[in-house]
Amino acid sequence: MLTLTHVSLATTEQLFQYKSNGFKLDEFPGYTPDQWGIKAHNRPWIEATGAFSSGQKVIEVGGAYSLLPKYLCDKYGVEAWIGDDFGAGTGDEMWSRWGDPGTLPDKYPSVNYVFEPFGKFDEKYPDNYFDCIFSVSTLEHIPYEYRLDVFRDLNRCLKPGGRQLHSIDISTNWKKIFISSVIGSLPGLNQIHWKGQSEIMSWINLIKKSGIKISASVPNPIHMLDRSILVESPDVVYRLYPPINEPKAYNPAASLLVVIEDK
Repeated sequence: MLTLTHVSLATTEQLFQYKSNGFKLDEFPGYTPDQWGIKAHNRPWIEATGAFSSGQKVIEVGGAYSLLPKYLCDKYGVEAWIGDDFGAGTGDEMWSRWGDPGTLPDKYPSVNYVFEPFGKFDEKYPDNYFDCIFSVSTLEHIPYEYRLDVFRDLNRCLKPGGRQLHSIDISTNWKKIFISSVIGSLPGLNQIHWKGQSEIMSWINLIKKSGIKISASVPNPIHMLDRSILVESPDVVYRLYPPINEPKAYNPAASLLVVIEDK
């Protein structure tokens, strides 16, 4: 049975440990090894949690230009996939702003690219196929009305005994955190979808609705006000968030870490 076995917030201490361990990918659009943002935590967290081994089939959902699947292929001998439509379904050109995605399969032949979104139950993503399905700061970009179908599709594609690993950006707006923490503590309200519900519980309830059993304790959103919780770094926001390399409001996200296992 698919079960949510772990949910937590990424911490600065974990990021320091991953940096100390020397995790590094080759540079690709949107990534340089000198970054200290949430993705600098999330990618080594995927490796540390994935228990990867030769012959496994793994896919990064919404991976775009990511070289993490290639890294896992080179290091562990996995069959590496990326599934991403680069915004084609919504007409959003932002996700193809760093070049023509159609050139990626020839450039990285060890990675299987599927230019289709999850949530359409497309046969290009086989049933019960992947040992590990993961995403890095991707799922929050999916419009709310499509998210349930996306999770159901991911569940369909997961191999018996496999796991899903997701890092999800969560707003750290203190007003939203305070209101949702107080009201969400009232009996019953944290189990339904409503406008004042915390983002964390919204994701947990969505995961549950997709058919996944919840067996992990869920962090209170008030914990995001703890300075030990990692948030997106100012340099990443300035350099990589649109408009690129220009001043903008700084509203850093925290990172929710989710582990789903077929047990």
